[in-house]
Amino acid sequence: MPLATLIRTSFLARALLLTGATAPLTIHAESKAAPLPPVAVQESKVNGYIRQSFTIDGHPAYLVSPSVAAPGKPWIWRTSFPDYHAEVDLELLRCGYHLGFIDVVDMLGSDASLDLMDRFYEQVRTQWGLAPKPALEPCSRGGLHAYRYAARHPERIACIVGDVPVMDFKSWPFKRPEAKENWQQVIKSYGFESDAEAMSFTGNPIDQLAPIAKAKIPLRHTVCLTDGIVPPEANTFEAKRRLQRIGWDLEVVTVKESSEAGGHHFPLPEVFESARFVMDHADVLPAGHDYFQLRDGLSNSKALFANRKTGRVVFLGGSITFNGGWRDELMSYLKRKFPETKFEFIAAGIPSVGSNGHAFRLEQDVFAKGPVDLLFVEAAVNDGGNIPGQPALMLRAMEGVVRHARAVNPLTDIVQMHFVSGEALSDYAANKLPDAIGQHERVAVHYGCVSLDLAMECADRIKDGELTWAGDFHGDVHPPPYGQRLYSNSMMRMLDAAFASATPPGPHQMPGTMLDAASYSDGRYGLLENARLGKGFTLDPKWHPAKGGETRAGFVDVPALVASEPGSEFSYDFTGTAFGLFLAAGYDTCVVEFSVDRAPFKKLDTFSHWSGSLHLPWPVMLADGLAPGKHQVAIRTTAEVKERTALHVIHVLLN
Repeated sequence: MPLATLIRTSFLARALLLTGATAPLTIHAESKAAPLPPVAVQESKVNGYIRQSFTIDGHPAYLVSPSVAAPGKPWIWRTSFPDYHAEVDLELLRCGYHLGFIDVVDMLGSDASLDLMDRFYEQVRTQWGLAPKPALEPCSRGGLHAYRYAARHPERIACIVGDVPVMDFKSWPFKRPEAKENWQQVIKSYGFESDAEAMSFTGNPIDQLAPIAKAKIPLRHTVCLTDGIVPPEANTFEAKRRLQRIGWDLEVVTVKESSEAGGHHFPLPEVFESARFVMDHADVLPAGHDYFQLRDGLSNSKALFANRKTGRVVFLGGSITFNGGWRDELMSYLKRKFPETKFEFIAAGIPSVGSNGHAFRLEQDVFAKGPVDLLFVEAAVNDGGNIPGQPALMLRAMEGVVRHARAVNPLTDIVQMHFVSGEALSDYAANKLPDAIGQHERVAVHYGCVSLDLAMECADRIKDGELTWAGDFHGDVHPPPYGQRLYSNSMMRMLDAAFASATPPGPHQMPGTMLDAASYSDGRYGLLENARLGKGFTLDPKWHPAKGGETRAGFVDVPALVASEPGSEFSYDFTGTAFGLFLAAGYDTCVVEFSVDRAPFKKLDTFSHWSGSLHLPWPVMLADGLAPGKHQVAIRTTAEVKERTALHVIHVLLN
């Protein structure tokens, strides 16, 4: 079996909800009829999203589409009052869910309303390809048709998240003097001959919980204890009692009191939690699996965030981490997931830098402010572009990052993320595992790190026709808003799963042996002042290019060992196993000559593909895999390329 296929099939699949059906309500089998023809739609914008409005037998309906659909096109089906308490809907839209609605609220759950819901369900499934199991979202009287529909079709419902839902029309509208017209509508819609016949009806949601319980449909309601319109005792709490008697339950979020609309209206609590409840149960496994592996999980950071109420989170990577977008979304997610926690977020992204730079900058850029609770690291794109064909170096550097981090703090949870590039997509299309992702995954397996393969997800979604590299990503490794949303949605799915795990916290076990004995697990910067400067080299306290040109923050206006003439030289004594230079490699950067422990000089061109227009942060290794102990490296510039005779050393790299 090809390694790429092996990696795919090893991803953990979340368990599917059990489904089932039972009497007394008639449960409809799935229709075998031909797909419905498309309906005409009118497009509009609502809250920045596209809404497509249409009608079914004269009943207004619409579908609101997210900016980027989550895999499998999951959706939430609002059954009433869509403009009231829309906070959960907006959160789900932001996370890639579609939002559906058909207005049958005045039919109060009668069989005719359920028939229309059948039509709506078939239409959006056929025309828009939505997932087969939506989340139902009833508000107030919308509970009547939501729950009766769930009892009719338990195999279609992923979960129900209700906002003061009516569970029994004998409670509302019958017992509400101001709702006489609504009661008459019940009589008319259900075809009852009298009040007495209506009161003897045994088909209310409160009576039809057995098929829902048998199907194990997750349920969550929000209620107010002083609600005099839809009293929770006769509705939600009575449903909870009946469910418990038949082996199921209902999660209830309570608001203590409200003076608005007789306690029936109140500010909606736990919006984030309700949205994540839906996502826990209505997410669709993309391509039959998800794109993350939890391994040892994130139980340490979860416990610290929840109990200590503080957290230090570091984002280590290249330009995709340096830029905004997904990183901002993850910070927002964590603050909403742990609202009482005071977070310190450290943005440690440096454009153009891969793992062979990250491994040496941890002490300065990651650990300088103290222990790290949660570390996100990405390097696959830059490793694939900067050090192609060097899988050993990719492994050595990434293992250095992870092992060093765990040596500093065994409680540090680590997430390794593999972002998408054109080269990675080509490899996956050829059923080949990209070198960088393969080596980084070896590290993740060995050290029990969580990993997320966004490159594989994009490859699968391109194959399925959901997106294109040229159109949706503009053929660029730096994601446009579409790509940023795709990334953050996947990251939040991964975090949801990791934080839901019951794995107890504790120190991560450090493997007794390294994958590569020469890994940069002791990577660090050496002092520039320790260099012995020969002719032509100076220590410039605030280097910047003499002739201008684009630079990177942290690699300009900082101390540097610099030379501009060929034949300039310096030497450096160190103790360890590896030595390198972190350069600002611009248009004038030279071919260097170097000697390790007085061996014959070797040559290395420090010019990169991007150096012509940018003084690039560029790590180069001169000595690697040496015997532990004291060593000396001598470096000198050359005129091998006439117009490139300079060297700008921002950091000395030691291991």
